[in-house]
Amino acid sequence: MFIAGRYGTSPSAGSDVVHIQSSWLQHFGVPLEISEYKPSSSPDVAEALYAADVPIVLCNPTTTPLPSILPISLDPPLPVSRKHTILAVSVPSPTHTSTTAQASHIKSLAMQDDLKVIFVDPARALHGLEQLGYGPASPVSVQRYQDDVTGSNIAGVTHAVKEILSIAIGDGKNLPQSSQVVAVHIQTGRALIKNALLTCRTALRHAELEADAVLAGTSSLRGQMEEAKAKVHLEVFGSPDKDGDEIAKAVAQARQSVKLTMDALQWYKLFWRVDDIREVVTAAVDRAWCRDLERKLVFHAGRLAALQSSFKDSASALCRSFPSSSPYHSPVLHNSLERIITAPSYPVTAAALTAPLHARQSQLGFPTERLHVSAQRAVLTMSASMLGGCGVAWSGWVNELGLFGGLIDVGMNTETALGVGLLGAAVGVRGAVGRWEKAKKRWWKDWDRVGEGLERDLKVTLTRTMDEHVVLVPEAACAGLEGIASKRKAEVQQLKDEVRSLEGQIEK
Repeated sequence: MFIAGRYGTSPSAGSDVVHIQSSWLQHFGVPLEISEYKPSSSPDVAEALYAADVPIVLCNPTTTPLPSILPISLDPPLPVSRKHTILAVSVPSPTHTSTTAQASHIKSLAMQDDLKVIFVDPARALHGLEQLGYGPASPVSVQRYQDDVTGSNIAGVTHAVKEILSIAIGDGKNLPQSSQVVAVHIQTGRALIKNALLTCRTALRHAELEADAVLAGTSSLRGQMEEAKAKVHLEVFGSPDKDGDEIAKAVAQARQSVKLTMDALQWYKLFWRVDDIREVVTAAVDRAWCRDLERKLVFHAGRLAALQSSFKDSASALCRSFPSSSPYHSPVLHNSLERIITAPSYPVTAAALTAPLHARQSQLGFPTERLHVSAQRAVLTMSASMLGGCGVAWSGWVNELGLFGGLIDVGMNTETALGVGLLGAAVGVRGAVGRWEKAKKRWWKDWDRVGEGLERDLKVTLTRTMDEHVVLVPEAACAGLEGIASKRKAEVQQLKDEVRSLEGQIEK
């Protein structure tokens, strides 16, 4: 502050106020004091502007761009009340064409804050006063004075001040001046309260925008996660064309390889390979069981590990993008994410995808063991049938020759006994061969069941790996931030209701 003026004749010694006998100060009907302040961010200046009944902000667009202070409600650089503030824009000529074109833009911004915008030319007003200071007044100097004062539009400021004060006084023009001053102060107080509530509303709006920005960030990250989940099955297992996806192709290829071994296990070879059935079939399964698919799964496990690291970095960057003063800066959430990252089960390993291959392969152990037992039974049945048939035929031959003194008598002649023996042996062998073929078909049914289960297990395992490993950290980060944002928006809504209630009380 470097000057303050008030109407009066008393000396101003020992006071910061200059008493001036100016009729202009008596145009308003109430005692008036004018204080001028330099541009400053000092709290004293801010307090004086807040306490002013009619703040007048003089702005030179050449040195201070108007967008830096308008609209005020977005980021108030000046602590002024809205409705009773006068924005005096210093321009070379308030009536110039360029000024008129600029006025529409400035007033459209000022209307958002109920500001009164007046275009003035202070230099021209001073020039007009100087015309009366050059000796005795002449008609020419008086005319120049009137032209300059009128052209400077200083009268517009006077009219605006009168209008604001008259609105404050209202119907109390006949009241004592002290009562009129109280009415003006009441208007100022109400304006300050409205300004404070507007500031609260602006702060709440900023909080809403901040919450929306957080939710937009989590939504973007969730979109990336959903896109990765949607693409991963196609990338790992391929598209299910007419031959099926990679799993079906791998199982079919393994079946063809094992089928060569199974077809080689003919019934007549069982006599010298019966003890090797389990080992032969197990070795064939080991050689053929989805080896190419296993190598592909190991490769994709490495890709998922890289994707997991990328998602982890994105989630950490999102959580740490908020300053320590932000309500979305949560050390608890940071610790939770670090605990997940450092857990031994967090990294994606090759076994995470290949485990179902080995688990399903091991399930073929029981069918293979049962096939081995069936082979042993077939060999025993065939051996018993052939021995029994040979025994009957031999008995007939012995009886025909009269050997053993007729002790062995089957009641049949030699030809009949031979036929019965051979028929019994053939029937026994045929039955054993049929049971062996059924055992192999039953083993293939178990193979098909294991293959179908393998496809289901691999897809479920891939989904679980994505959920429990790859996107676990970003999912936890999004859930934590969304919880904070939801709570924050609920608090903002509650405060907005309170501000709305206070605004309603002020308007009564």
